[in-house]
Amino acid sequence: DTSAQAMFHSASTDRDRAGIACCRFPKAVRPVRACSAPQCGADFAQRFPRNLRLTIALERVLLIKDGRDFDDEPLRIYARADQMRAEGHADSAEAALTAGLARYPGAHLRYHYRFALAELARDKGNHAEAIEQALAVADTAAGSRLAPAALRLAGDETLASGGPPERASGYYQALLERFPDSPLAPAVRERLLQIRKKMQL
Repeated sequence: DTSAQAMFHSASTDRDRAGIACCRFPKAVRPVRACSAPQCGADFAQRFPRNLRLTIALERVLLIKDGRDFDDEPLRIYARADQMRAEGHADSAEAALTAGLARYPGAHLRYHYRFALAELARDKGNHAEAIEQALAVADTAAGSRLAPAALRLAGDETLASGGPPERASGYYQALLERFPDSPLAPAVRERLLQIRKKMQL
């Protein structure tokens, strides 16, 4: 197996690296010998601080690397749910993730489960559920790598539900303050400026 670090360092172009993000999970999740998640994340963020596609690709690699607890079963559940989503079976994916979260509440991937549930709720128009799941991921105590995306989702869903712009702004501002180098920061900063302009009218 190829390590996460080698996979990214061996790719010669951004297009090659970004292509990793397009790969689905294999049918049988195999062990991955990889560098530590914090080390890979820090090295990658330093080299490519603004590339969203590469960040997504790295997250997929680290997800597989980190999800090795409970004999890989939480990872297998996540992979099956991911495939269900790709095939358009959102309800089945939601049921699998909800059951997996209940069965393995302490799994390393529990915040990935919650973020996926937030996205599924968003897609169904269930704004309150999407915000609740996203904020669980964004909580500072969680320490999740998905926190920036979760804060953006919470802000977006607050606006989509007709909630107070001030609350949405708070989520966006938290993203910018906690994760200033996130690839999401430029777009969120622009959105925050637009909200503040409207609030001044």
